[in-house]
Amino acid sequence: MTSCHPGPSTVGNAATSSPPKKSAPSKEPLAAPVLAEDATPITFAKMTEFPEPGWQVPRSAKIAPDGKSATFLMSEGDTEEMALHATNLATGETKVILSASTLTGAQASSSASKAPASPSLAQELRNERQRKRIKGITEYQWAEKANVMLVPSGSDVFVVDAGNVTDLTTSDEDAIDPKICNDGSKVALVRGSELSLIDVATKKETPLTGKAPAGVTRGQSDFNGQEEFGETSGHFFAPSCKSLVYLEVDEREVAEEPILGHRGGKPSLMMQKYPRAGGKNPKVTVWLADLATKKSVAIPLPAGVSTGAYLGRFHFTPDSKSLVFWALDRSQRKADLVLTTLGPKPTSRVAHSVSVTKGWVEMTDVAISPDGSGALTILEQSGHHHLVRIDLGDKSAAPVFLTEGDWDVFGIEGVREDRKSVLVSANRDDTIGKLVYEVTGPGQIRLLTEQKGVHDVSVAPSGKAFVDVFSSLTTPPRAVVRVDDKTIPLPVSNDPDIAALKLRSPEIIELSAASGDKLFGALLAPRTVDPGRRYPLVVMVYGGPGVQTVRNRWSPRLLWQHLADRGFYVFQVDNRGSSGRGPAFEQAIDRKLGEVELADQLAALDQILKQHPIDPSRVGIYGHSYGGFLAALAMLKAPGRFHAGISASPVTDWRLYDTAYTERYMGTPEENAAGYDAADLEKLAKNLEGKLLVVHALMDENVHFQATADLVDALVREKKDFQMFVYPGERHGYRSPPARLHAMQTATRFLVNNLGAVDLEAQSE
Repeated sequence: MTSCHPGPSTVGNAATSSPPKKSAPSKEPLAAPVLAEDATPITFAKMTEFPEPGWQVPRSAKIAPDGKSATFLMSEGDTEEMALHATNLATGETKVILSASTLTGAQASSSASKAPASPSLAQELRNERQRKRIKGITEYQWAEKANVMLVPSGSDVFVVDAGNVTDLTTSDEDAIDPKICNDGSKVALVRGSELSLIDVATKKETPLTGKAPAGVTRGQSDFNGQEEFGETSGHFFAPSCKSLVYLEVDEREVAEEPILGHRGGKPSLMMQKYPRAGGKNPKVTVWLADLATKKSVAIPLPAGVSTGAYLGRFHFTPDSKSLVFWALDRSQRKADLVLTTLGPKPTSRVAHSVSVTKGWVEMTDVAISPDGSGALTILEQSGHHHLVRIDLGDKSAAPVFLTEGDWDVFGIEGVREDRKSVLVSANRDDTIGKLVYEVTGPGQIRLLTEQKGVHDVSVAPSGKAFVDVFSSLTTPPRAVVRVDDKTIPLPVSNDPDIAALKLRSPEIIELSAASGDKLFGALLAPRTVDPGRRYPLVVMVYGGPGVQTVRNRWSPRLLWQHLADRGFYVFQVDNRGSSGRGPAFEQAIDRKLGEVELADQLAALDQILKQHPIDPSRVGIYGHSYGGFLAALAMLKAPGRFHAGISASPVTDWRLYDTAYTERYMGTPEENAAGYDAADLEKLAKNLEGKLLVVHALMDENVHFQATADLVDALVREKKDFQMFVYPGERHGYRSPPARLHAMQTATRFLVNNLGAVDLEAQSE
């Protein structure tokens, strides 16, 4: 679950901050009125534009296999439509090498007579899982060992070789998750429920699997894999291009949930296989396909590994003879790193096992050493995540931690073959940032990106070069290619909106949790603060696990800016349970979702009220997804603390949410009935005192509309006044521009109407 909507944003600062203007103090604090909409240059239409100011930057950047260029997606104008660009690393010259119109022309010249097809439902749902919002060319892949590129587009799969664009496909059925093998000779993709293989030279497409019964798919990951584990794919080429591993997902015993909506002037009904907490999960098995014979054999799980385990992070050894992956049991308190010896009769053993009695174990990154002798992954040590090497040959060898300390490794970004080193992202030198380091041995770590902030990188397969998209609290994004000590800039234009909208930076502040732990918050003050006035406050909340909202990263936060321009304080804090601070900090919420998060939000609010001229009778809270749950929980469990609240797409009863996410933090409803009951918002409906707006999309296939419907029924039974708005054709993240604009406008006006009203005549008496 991640927030994906036009509401409260993840937080980094926008532009260099300047203190709010202050007028001469008055004798007694008076309530400050909220200014009209025309007091800010930030319109509701501007809030919904994509990309946000400063973020027209290279996306999906990669180093070409020959090392001579960097390729990336970026708009040719200032829109959502992406084209494929390339920068020559020797000359610095950048040019467009492929656009959506080029692909349309290539399709038209193909011998195939296909009608352009809209994305299938399966592709639409994959886009939702990946939070994909761009259009035009939305993805591409390089073959790792050849200068051949794969570019998918709807039902078409294009290959680009030496500037020539070839459409490989003749089917009008959607091509789902196409992949190109290392030498560029083969492409695998999913058609419907089956896996197919295309020979690039002949363009011949051959089914690799067949005759799957209804409810069974091959080559795709399931809902839990895509939504909760970041496993967007269900098939993986071996480095040799001679074999392929794929997942078979059997959802026949998974309960169906109706997703009813209204789109395009007509009703829409989707029966979704959705594993709710405590219910049955799909059965997922791993298969090895020989690409010459087109025959498949099952890959067995080792003894002691649950057949219902969540599977992910599949990696072959360089010689293609072995496969490494995580098997995480359903409780997510035991994880086994599985090593499979491949062949006609594959065999598997556990290379390393991790188990806990409290909290949970995460499915972390995996990389394989260049010689195939070791697996690199991330494990917990003293409350923090650190890099570890696991020997794949010596069964008796203990794991060797390569990093340690009161900081966290976030991910394995790449392996440098020539130096046998590992590139990782971590926060050793910036607690709310993400920097890149090279690790050459235990305790031997070198900082590669010296500027504090957030560095999102894409490392070349050799590890010798990487693309670095950097931003910080006060620095708009910029992009470079780093090759040893050289940097080659990639094009990022100066965005005039940054100055035109007069964007300001929030103050990053340190606060204390209810437990005494240090919390990081962000506070944006009104543009003009009169010491003789007290101002309304909006608390933007997410607060859920797996997300860090207060970061040293560029984030325009146009809703914040709009509200602050009109006289609001805007505040956000990462409570315990948020990510980025290590397992010990995050796992404080174990088996009691909502309890710790709300306690920390209230403790932070108390501190903000003492430190700033805020009117405690005009405090509001706004959240979406997990933030919607916490916003509603705050209104119902802490009545009187918040005068108004917006709860968008909330989970109102965790029994209604998916197995993988919910059971990780709560266990099953049978095991932890008291924890589920304590977080059930329906049982708290009688406590509502303030003004509540509930917003939900009917076609939300992530947090189902039933969650809001049940809360609404409970509020009605308790005779409570509240407001509600429904988007009939939207999903968890509102995609259509009109819906996004309307959501921004509705939320803002609700906050202004309920927190901004001041009786000026009464104050003057």
